[in-house]
Amino acid sequence: MIKKLNFFLLPLFYSTLSHAAETPYSFNLNAGALYDDNIARATLQQDIVSDTIANLGLSADYRLHHLHESLIILSTSVDAYQYQDFDKLSNILATIKVDYQIKPYHGYTAPWYHASLEYSLVNYQSSLRDSDGFSFEIGMGKRINDSINFLSGLLYENFEAEADEFDIDNYRIFFNFDFKTHQHNTLYLTLGYNDGNVATSTTDTSTASAKTATVASKSRSNPQLQAHHLPNEPSGAPLRADDAFLNGFVYQLDTTAITLQIGDNFALSSHQSIDASVFYYSTSGSTDADYNGIIAQLSYLHRF
Repeated sequence: MIKKLNFFLLPLFYSTLSHAAETPYSFNLNAGALYDDNIARATLQQDIVSDTIANLGLSADYRLHHLHESLIILSTSVDAYQYQDFDKLSNILATIKVDYQIKPYHGYTAPWYHASLEYSLVNYQSSLRDSDGFSFEIGMGKRINDSINFLSGLLYENFEAEADEFDIDNYRIFFNFDFKTHQHNTLYLTLGYNDGNVATSTTDTSTASAKTATVASKSRSNPQLQAHHLPNEPSGAPLRADDAFLNGFVYQLDTTAITLQIGDNFALSSHQSIDASVFYYSTSGSTDADYNGIIAQLSYLHRF
């Protein structure tokens, strides 16, 4: 799997690269590029900027057969993301993860279930965004027939950043279908729904201040918003300068989002593949500060 970017809408990119079943451990390499057409998660047209990102990642996992029907996977990874124009967004993401999988019933189409816990540490060129936190996921998968596999899950993640505006407290549910179109090719589709908070940047301080006051007013009367008081500064307080963007300021929004990812994975051999996808997201929140965007990705995957 290619790890998610440090943005709560982006799912785990799904890869069909086969496991090396003959050994309990494996080492993996991914290298690629992404294009993000709204890196600021901006709500105003004047603030929308795009960038190209280079990605290089290494990971290792060790598989323990707990019982005949269950498996424990211990894994660690390091991913580097280098932004071409907005260097302050460049970051290194390090994770450790434990994943428990079980298939309680026998049969070709019998479902399997999993639960995982992951700790992540992210270091940015912009120290305001430096963060660490945990994510927990439960899910199930099922082979529908020889050509179609299904995977669904519920993910919760909580991160604390150096600046409160970049804290993350999100839930995500997703449904993924793999369609094997050829012996070496798999088309995949993932539909997701997110509920949580996201940092957004602007150069229009008057607009941002107005949104601050609107959200702060609503949060006093809405218990759900009180749990994610947005932004973190009280109404009328100065907005925090965002050092990643020229004359930028950052504030936090409580938002929900619908996401759709369509991709294709072509196996070059049993140990390497090419993966390409397009990811679309569209948000709606407690104010009119909605936005959408597209992230395109192309990667080379290799399992040693």
